Amino acid sequence: MKIVKRILLVLLVLVLAAVVIGFLMPGSRKIERSVAMGVPATAIYGQINELKNWPNWSPWYKLDPNAKIVYSEPSSGLNAWYTWESDNKNVGKGKMTIVEVQDNGYIKTKLEFDGMKEAYGYFRLEPQGESTQVTWGLDAEFGNNPIFRLMGPMMDKMLGETFTQGLTGLEAAAKAASVNIQSAATDSSTAAASDTTAVN
Repeated sequence: MKIVKRILLVLLVLVLAAVVIGFLMPGSRKIERSVAMGVPATAIYGQINELKNWPNWSPWYKLDPNAKIVYSEPSSGLNAWYTWESDNKNVGKGKMTIVEVQDNGYIKTKLEFDGMKEAYGYFRLEPQGESTQVTWGLDAEFGNNPIFRLMGPMMDKMLGETFTQGLTGLEAAAKAASVNIQSAATDSSTAAASDTTAVN
């Protein structure tokens, strides 16, 4: 019986220690990852600003391709939003809204997760010569929840890896979109030239 009491006492001390340490941890955390992309900022911005383009590159969509997604109309620009709902516990239910935009330079989103405090994500696009430095970040507020505060350092690693994957996908999607735009422009110029020749 004494052994059981000692084990319970040790567990109680560990729990109390975790709570105390949690309260001493920062109440918020900024998570960022950056990638230099060989794509114009306009093509990258278009992939982010149009929410219906997110399935082309966002890792979150891959977690549950069957999740129920509802988009606002219009689905791009300031105040555009989408909601998601999934039986996958890693996806859950929530809403994302574009709350700030600076054309081809910056987009800020509000993330509302079911049962959790809201968080804010952002994308910064900074032209650097022939490339564009793209930063995907998240400002998370933990409030007075010691468990969330303790998870802060782990969130940086987990979300950081996901952000890096997403940025890689974003670059590929932006390159594909840029090629399609250039091809359409070339086809249009060729057609215009043909019409001119036919008239002459």
